[in-house]
Amino acid sequence: MSILMIAVPAVEAEGPKRIVSMNLCTDQMLLMLVEPERIASISFLAADPAESALADMAIGIPVNYGLAEEIITAKPDLVLAGRYTTSFTKNMLRRLGYEVVEVENPDTLASIRDTFIQVGKAVGESQRAAMLLADMDRRLAAVQAKAQGRKEYSAILYDANGFAMGRPSLVDHVMTLLGLLNKAPDFGIDAYGQVPLESMLAVKPDIVMHLSYRPDAPSVASMFMQHPALRTILDGKTPLSVPGPLFTCGTPLIADAAESMARVLRQSGVW
Repeated sequence: MSILMIAVPAVEAEGPKRIVSMNLCTDQMLLMLVEPERIASISFLAADPAESALADMAIGIPVNYGLAEEIITAKPDLVLAGRYTTSFTKNMLRRLGYEVVEVENPDTLASIRDTFIQVGKAVGESQRAAMLLADMDRRLAAVQAKAQGRKEYSAILYDANGFAMGRPSLVDHVMTLLGLLNKAPDFGIDAYGQVPLESMLAVKPDIVMHLSYRPDAPSVASMFMQHPALRTILDGKTPLSVPGPLFTCGTPLIADAAESMARVLRQSGVW
């Protein structure tokens, strides 16, 4: 069951009524926490299914491109921004008296909890945030329980252009829950770095996965997965495809990401 389908009580207290988000990850947190009527604007990426895991929920909500004039026109009583959202816009909005809450993009379960609680408090939905986090914990525990006792496979998950996720990263956490041994750190990769396919020939992980973003739109980045060295590593097998948008942001949707990766492993016959 999706984390957004759990029943939650009505708004617990008077919160901001015209909230603007300038960042894809704060978009998704906001969509999880408040009614669409309270969202004045979200980033232009929010309704793009190739980027956002909650694109369907964003349809019909006005979008912005991070420009100060767009935000001001929306007349917000709260602005949510990411750490790397343009500093010029954030600083201008603060100088004009707007409340701007700056949010990190978490890369661990602990930081997901801290950040989601922060946003829940800012929008007046602390109780809903707590319930969504509790559901996340329950579902992650269920995924981990189903993985216990299975063979430990070595694995690597590629993003575009040969970049892989080491640790700390949400990908590494999900792989660990599923009993997979992430091989990216063996190549000196911390959170994110490039692993040449030729370097993997000596390691040959049991499983190679990749994050899928726009499978129907060929690109130089996606052609990486057709590299001859990869065919050698996989002995002719096809890399497993995992939905990329589920791993883009650190939110309670990490439970959906874990369930999705488990489903891919089952469907491929690995489990």
